Amino acid sequence: MREEELISFAREFFSRGKAFRDLTKDIGDDCAVVGFDKRSDLILTCDTLTEGTHFLKGVPPEKLAHKLLAVNLSDIAAMAGKPWLALFSFAAPKGLSKKFAETFFGALGREADALGLRIVGGDCVAGEKLTLTLTVLGKVKKGEALLRSGAKKGDLVFVTGRLGGTLKSGKHLSFQPRLEEARYLKEKLSPSAMMDLSDGLFEDGRKLALASDLTMRIQSDLVPALAGCSVKEAMTGGEDFELLLTIPPENWNEKAGKNFQRRFKLELTLVGVMDNKGKDPLLIDGKKRPWSGYAHFGI
Repeated sequence: MREEELISFAREFFSRGKAFRDLTKDIGDDCAVVGFDKRSDLILTCDTLTEGTHFLKGVPPEKLAHKLLAVNLSDIAAMAGKPWLALFSFAAPKGLSKKFAETFFGALGREADALGLRIVGGDCVAGEKLTLTLTVLGKVKKGEALLRSGAKKGDLVFVTGRLGGTLKSGKHLSFQPRLEEARYLKEKLSPSAMMDLSDGLFEDGRKLALASDLTMRIQSDLVPALAGCSVKEAMTGGEDFELLLTIPPENWNEKAGKNFQRRFKLELTLVGVMDNKGKDPLLIDGKKRPWSGYAHFGI
């Protein structure tokens, strides 16, 4: 079973309850969006890290704390929001040391405080493997959350940073969520759609195209691969946690890209364009490729 099938089940069965008039976006985007007050909307996300899947035994607790926080805040960044409150839950195996717990909690608290996020509660249970879960609430200006579904035909496709090689480089444990970068892009370039790259450009590009009912055309020689990575590796490796966004062509100019790079010391690369919906939601150099991104539940 693929992740998309589970999400479709969730959408079908969880949507049968009483209608919620303040709900703007539910299952199927980086965050859910709910009306909060006259000036802002709440954005809500939840991510889990499991030993053996997202990290190996022996990874230092401070790095686990950073990754747990960063994967959640990457979703907040995808909506161009600001983090606010969080709940933390974990399952721990027998023998978890006091030193590990103190180091982990200390690192998680310090990093959260530095980003303006307050952890206000959660839960702890025993389990066979160490499993860490964070639920984050953020805020965004009323009606201004960036969704995956806003792209239009002719919009240009961009990614931040370089893609691929996250395991070899250690980036999967040290990446920084693009919170400030996302808000800057929203203010300066008015993207039509945005999401973060967790499962690879190939898989996540398909998701954005499907949400917008279009086809994404990627030009392979434009994909900013990390040194030593092929285009395929750069597009399918996963855990890049960069931003994937579409920008109306009238909002884009090279000066804007240079200003972004100068400010954040980070590349903003044009990699493709959105086109009318075709048989496949993502084409590379005009062709369908038999690739896949990270598959959570196998193929």
